[in-house]
Amino acid sequence: MLNGKVALVTGSASGIGKAIIEVFAKEQAKVVVADLNEESAQTVAQALVRDYGTEAIAIKADVTDAHSVDKMVETTLQSLGSLDILVNNAGVGQEFVPTIEQSIEKWDTIISTHLRGTYLCSRRAGIWMTTHRKGAILNIASIVGCGGFPMRTGYGPAKAGIINMTQVLAVEWASYNIRVNALAPGYVITPLIANKIETGIIDMTAINERTPLKRPAHLEEIAQAALFLVSDNASYITGVTLPVDGGWLANRYI
Repeated sequence: MLNGKVALVTGSASGIGKAIIEVFAKEQAKVVVADLNEESAQTVAQALVRDYGTEAIAIKADVTDAHSVDKMVETTLQSLGSLDILVNNAGVGQEFVPTIEQSIEKWDTIISTHLRGTYLCSRRAGIWMTTHRKGAILNIASIVGCGGFPMRTGYGPAKAGIINMTQVLAVEWASYNIRVNALAPGYVITPLIANKIETGIIDMTAINERTPLKRPAHLEEIAQAALFLVSDNASYITGVTLPVDGGWLANRYI
């Protein structure tokens, strides 16, 4: 499905990003594992080459830093010769904390990583994509950006901004044959969420009861949705934010 295309996924050394880049590699895309954790990125890239026989490189990148983002894209182009797909996945979590107790520095970090990071990466990739008149960008948003989730005054607004940015770029770049979409995952069993469940921060019993499908998502389910939106099977889809949430947003009963 992605044979020979070059896909760059930020924050892809673990969690959702890792699941997405693994699916892309299975589909024979040439992949770039971009992450702050260079050692983990290298480990993932080596495993992708070994397991799927595709080209894979690892790049240490800080999506909040414009110079680092420029270097990331330039290295991708120099090493693999193209940039057909960008997935803006890099992010940081937010603990449940009352707004008046929220650290301003933590708030800045959340907004910078999610919203500024998506902007910087999209802008830099867009320079190449608009020149070559092709490309697909996928932003990882969240159901938290689609409504009022208490004590998430950094994460929620950042994800809401990403949803709006997705629409803005989709309209602006459509004439260049560039599609821009987003995913809004619900609760997904990532290592981070698993830890919060174990420590009692997240009550999965209550979440499952609130979710019509009565369970969280598996990483593979998010990755398969990502694959669809960046593939030619979604060639007439742009400006869309697709919830992958087991019916959470549709449910107004509980």
